[in-house]
Amino acid sequence: MKDINNRFREILTVIVFVILATGCDLTLQEEWEYVREPFGNRPTGMTAYDWMVMINQDTTYNDDDGVPQFQYLLDAIEQTDLIDLYNDPNASQTYFLLRNSAFNASGQLLAHTTGSADNPLDSLSNDRLEHVLRYHILEEALSQETIPKNDFHLYYQTLVPGDSGVMEINKRLFNQQIRINTSVARVGGSNIPTTMPDGSRGRGVDLHNFIFTNGIGHQINGYVRYQPF
Repeated sequence: MKDINNRFREILTVIVFVILATGCDLTLQEEWEYVREPFGNRPTGMTAYDWMVMINQDTTYNDDDGVPQFQYLLDAIEQTDLIDLYNDPNASQTYFLLRNSAFNASGQLLAHTTGSADNPLDSLSNDRLEHVLRYHILEEALSQETIPKNDFHLYYQTLVPGDSGVMEINKRLFNQQIRINTSVARVGGSNIPTTMPDGSRGRGVDLHNFIFTNGIGHQINGYVRYQPF
């Protein structure tokens, strides 16, 4: 009798399984993509300036056109005689490092300030170029991890004094990207617009958290501004 009961339970289990497997209309749950926490820090052991010089000397880091990726930025630093801003060992700042495309891509800095992306860097006056560089440096060191994941903007002072030197920053919830002078992208609700004035320009950071001996660097492929330079 015991064997018959056990056999009956086995048959009943199989029947229930078949009913559930064939009678359920629910679709499989879509694969959920895990989004990791902010990028790990990348210690360099160098100042921001020395690190960019080192990167430009290694051809494996060149852009697709063969040009070192910080060629325009280093030329701009030397043209304006601002090496100390990037090379001061006693500083503790945030450097938004402009890659070549921030200068010479269509719709980027040279196109907006000189009328053509093909114009040489020295067609931009030193005063305007210095303003650009100073606006891309914050007075304090800011890593990706220190920005809270919330639906509001945070405000930081760049090396440009006054209101025109304010930078608005938020961090996207899902990919942890630092975003500058842009709306806050909310999930399940409307975006919170930027408070920057008309004529401002924003974008997201492309590579985060390069730890220098004089601060923290983030790479961006386009430039940002409070107002036209």
